[in-house]
Amino acid sequence: MTVNKLQAFFAGTLNRSLLAAALITAPAVSTVVVNEVAPEASGWLQGSVMAQELIRPSSTPPETRRIPGISQRLNEELSEVQSFIDPEEDSGREPDLNEALRLLQEMERNIGEYNAYEQAQIYNFVANVHFQMDNMDRTIDAFEKVVARSPQIPSGLETSTWQVLGKLHMQEENFDAALDAFENWTNMVTSIDADQYYVFSLLFYQMGDADRALVHVNEAVEMAEQDGEVPEENWYAMQRLLYFEKEDYRNTLNVLKKMVRDYPKVSTWRQLSDMYSLLEEFDNRLHSLEVVYLLDGLDKENILVSMASMYLDRDIPYKAAKVLEKGIYEDEIIEPTSRNLELLANAWSMAQEVEKSMVEMEKAAEKSDEGDLFARLSAIYMLNDRYEDSIDAAREALDKGVERADQVYLRMGTAYVNLEQYDDAIETLKEAAKDKRSEEAAKQWISFAEKEKAREEKARKEEERYQERKRKWEEEDGLVLPGA
Repeated sequence: MTVNKLQAFFAGTLNRSLLAAALITAPAVSTVVVNEVAPEASGWLQGSVMAQELIRPSSTPPETRRIPGISQRLNEELSEVQSFIDPEEDSGREPDLNEALRLLQEMERNIGEYNAYEQAQIYNFVANVHFQMDNMDRTIDAFEKVVARSPQIPSGLETSTWQVLGKLHMQEENFDAALDAFENWTNMVTSIDADQYYVFSLLFYQMGDADRALVHVNEAVEMAEQDGEVPEENWYAMQRLLYFEKEDYRNTLNVLKKMVRDYPKVSTWRQLSDMYSLLEEFDNRLHSLEVVYLLDGLDKENILVSMASMYLDRDIPYKAAKVLEKGIYEDEIIEPTSRNLELLANAWSMAQEVEKSMVEMEKAAEKSDEGDLFARLSAIYMLNDRYEDSIDAAREALDKGVERADQVYLRMGTAYVNLEQYDDAIETLKEAAKDKRSEEAAKQWISFAEKEKAREEKARKEEERYQERKRKWEEEDGLVLPGA
């Protein structure tokens, strides 16, 4: 997770509403002593423990602390400051942060006139103004002055301020300072919610401690699930990242399964498919790819071709052909290269779509500089009784060069036999017979061709003799005889 992502997170989390909740507004005028609880320094796991251990809150309730009251004077002064920060709607005034800051600076110059709790309230307002002016350094400085007045401030104010300081330091990439602030915060609380465990995970990840980052995001997810709630998508994303970086692909897969269930997105389905591939669960990879395909989420040629190949491997050629056909001709995602067109032709052939297969194989062969595709096209023509086309394709294959010329000659010779062109057949088959791998088959076809040629020659001569006798009989006897 990059720093930019971390900042984006806090842009949504550490907003003015959160800050306002953390700021304690001036109470009504009172001179009584307020009872509050003080923190107990326990619960934060120090660096000496194992790196992967979970941060836990304090195990015992805080002790009571006595807090001085707020004077009428300060209440009036802060009310005036508040009127410049957030004017009443019917006042007709716009917020004037500069004037609010000027008033607060006057109060700071006489800070010794106020008790510790009053001083904390002043610095609380200073922090609020600087925060709204996007001055993070001064915001942090003011909050530090708030907690510096402990223990003479309410524990609620101190607790929330330490938590905000932790998040502000994280946003400013002061990770060690953030850790210190959160240490003080955990010393003051008896429970930590799932959101805060996720924040701890982010912090440890930024500090390069992936093990502790994983432990804390796992705790966040588990807490949400135990409460019957759906964990935040960012929490899942953090788990996925950390497991993947640890090369724990099985748990990465488990997280992705939850993500497609709770936050179904095309990108997540793609990642699930990739993880199945990494784990060599190829049937599941195909199933997840099918979901992405139905969501119109497959826009990469290599993925579509891979999907079609998986269909072919599983004897589902029609689906393979439809994926390739749509990708080539409709979506124009798959380039109509010789190789891709050949794959489409094979798919149609396996699906018993002979005409479609021949069309695509013709296109594939035309785009190829090699003879092998023409050799295959010749075979397809032969199977469909297109003998002349088979011979033409075979010649093209031989001109371009093929690995097994003997097979091409053998096929071309048999095509000539079927066309009853026996001289061409015998001549071509003799070329096939030069290769021992085809010698026997070629000789058999040669023998057959020679016999057929002899039979036809005999029939031709008999026909000629009959025609000659017929002519003589007609001339001598005036008879009209039937033809041969």
